[in-house]
Amino acid sequence: MHRLLIRHARQVVSVCRNGERLLKGAAMNEAFILNGPVSIVVNCDGNIAYIGEDTVVSLKFDDKEFERIIDATDCCVIPGLVDGHTHPVFAGDRVHEFAMKLAGATYMDVHKAGGGIHFTVDHVHKASQDELYGNLKEILQRMLQAGTTLLEAKSGYGLDSENEIKMLNVLERAKNEGPLEISSTYCGAHAVPR
Repeated sequence: MHRLLIRHARQVVSVCRNGERLLKGAAMNEAFILNGPVSIVVNCDGNIAYIGEDTVVSLKFDDKEFERIIDATDCCVIPGLVDGHTHPVFAGDRVHEFAMKLAGATYMDVHKAGGGIHFTVDHVHKASQDELYGNLKEILQRMLQAGTTLLEAKSGYGLDSENEIKMLNVLERAKNEGPLEISSTYCGAHAVPR
């Protein structure tokens, strides 16, 4: 049993060379684009087993079963995005600060008006793990819809042991429940505690 068959893609973009080494930096200019119709086979371990023309994949895998089949007609299949620095566990909406900044306010002006990181810290302290988790799930879903499949998530809005641990527990819960791959990091000093 194979996990996934993606078939009929217009294009598949590969950021690996010879199926092994990931391209990075300037070498990303050498990303390989396979024009379709193209199919991708993912094995039961979640690894790409084969990428090739629809006709070749049909011949090689015609006797195989798949848990899921996706019709990617007229679509381009690209690798998921990796977001290497996020702080997705927080509470409190600071959107009002954008208007202040657009009007010329400095960060210290925003801070003196009750905004900035301490606004978020105060809301994190008041929020339960369930509230933080609910906010996080919405954020992760939006990230996934925008193409992010792996993120490195930092704490940092707790500024004390109890709340940093609360944030890390929320991240651990999200790791276990998906939908994204998450690497979490303790980042305790986002600002100086009051």
